[in-house]
Formats: sequence, C-alpha cells, structure tokens
Amino acid sequence: AYNIEKFLPEAIESVLSQKTNFKVEMVIGEDCSTDNTRQIALDYQKKYPEIIRVLLPEKNLGITPNCIATHNACKGKYIALLDGDDYWTDETKLQKQVSFLENNPGFSGSAHQAKVIYDYSKHTHDFGQNTDAEYGVTDTISNRKFHTSALVYRKEIWDKVGGIPSSVLISNDRALYPMIAIFGKIKYLKDSMCVYRKTGFGISSNATYEQVKTELFMIPWLKKIDAGFPYIRFKSFIHLSIFENPGKINLFRLFIHYILFVFYSFSYFPGNLGDVKYGSIEFFKKLMK
Repeated sequence: AYNIEKFLPEAIESVLSQKTNFKVEMVIGEDCSTDNTRQIALDYQKKYPEIIRVLLPEKNLGITPNCIATHNACKGKYIALLDGDDYWTDETKLQKQVSFLENNPGFSGSAHQAKVIYDYSKHTHDFGQNTDAEYGVTDTISNRKFHTSALVYRKEIWDKVGGIPSSVLISNDRALYPMIAIFGKIKYLKDSMCVYRKTGFGISSNATYEQVKTELFMIPWLKKIDAGFPYIRFKSFIHLSIFENPGKINLFRLFIHYILFVFYSFSYFPGNLGDVKYGSIEFFKKLMK
C-alpha cells in the first residue's frame, strides 16, 4: 500500500465485510507512504487488532520487495490478493473460492471476473471472459485472463518456491500467475466479485523501458521451478510487452524487440499468427508516433 489514502478505507471495508466459516487475517504492506495511508492502516489495525496486521518498514521498499515481504508475513493456508486501490464487491467471494479449493485439491488457485472502472471517466467494462474456465501454464504467459485482486491461491506454493525474484521491478502478477499454474490449474469463475480501479498512476502505466525489460529475469527462475516451462513462448510475449509498453523506446530497440517477438512466437506456430498480426499493428503504431 503506497499513497492510496483516498482508496484504502474502501478496500479494507470490503475485506471486513466477508462472510466466511474460517478466520481471515488481513496483512497490509504499508510502504512508507508520503500521504495519510499509513495512519489509516494503523487506525484500522487498532480497531480490529485480531484481524488486521500492518507491516511497517523503516524505508520505502518498492513494489516487488514489498510484495515479497507481505506474502512472507501471511500465515494462512491460502493467500487472497487485493490491491489497495481496488475492492471486493461480493461478501461471499472468499468463501466461494476457498470452498472450491478445499474440494478440488488438484487446483492451485481460483480467480474470477472483475469490473474495471476508471477514476478519471465514467467508462466501465469487464476485465475477463464471462464464462467459467480453467487456466493452465500457457494461459498465464500471455495477456492476463484475470485481475490480481481476483486471485486466491495456496500459500504452500509460495513457501515451496520461495517467492518471486526481487530482480523483477514490475508486473508481479506476470511472475505469480505461471508460478501458481505450474502446480495446478487456476479455476476462473464468471461471477464478478471485485472492482479493478484504473487511476492512471499505476506502475505499469508509467513503467520505463529498463523496468519492463527486467521481466526477462523471470525466465531462468521459472525454468528452475519447472524444467518443462514453455520459456520460448514466454520470451515471445515479454518482447511483445516491451515494445508495446507506453514508455519511451528508441527505434533500434523497438525493431530488435519486434524481431525477437516474431522469431520466438514461431515456437507455437500456427497459434502465433493472431499474435503476430496484433504485434505488427502495435509495432507500426509505435513507428508512427
């Protein structure tokens, strides 16, 4: 949680409203905000000491180290993620997802539909598809099928792997999703049970070329977890995400990442043809800017 004083109370209240037949612990990773975020979190902790635990680092950790520290502090059997500027909208959300995982031990996680709202406009839309689905590893290495705040997964996976690499500066979800799917499919529910709030100030919206490029560091880490991980296909997608990122990139780098994207995409020919068409359109859009 960093500089989200405007949104944090709604996020916390949405967790407190959950109706479950199990205990829920809320761990807030407050990352030395410069606004009133820390005080809001501490006030809630004082009011609900048996539920809320606020982590208070002495200095700003940054998005990935803070994510790692917060995950490590969780004590439950399952971890449910909620970004501090999002909120849950169904008071039975946790119960539905945990019950599914309890009854289906072969699945590693559960996710669901989310409504996307824009803080700067009245436009809204759904994040994912409107049918139930099951997502495996290859589904998690392309465009996100669900939002982070919709995910619940087994804590034992995090403990077994030892967490995500601190070298990845952004897109923790892009590291988390395949990590989880390696250990079992992720069940996706069509029910919309959270809101993803787009403010225009998110890390992905303001990421630099150097930050996005660190996503390549995920590959050896994922191969270490699973020798059969489809890393060439993953390379293709990362090179696509690098050159389509809104951050500035010079013409030479743009061309190199486009060529690498197309080259690696042929690891899943002919399924790559739609991606190549999309990537080529994005490439020429960048050239025209």
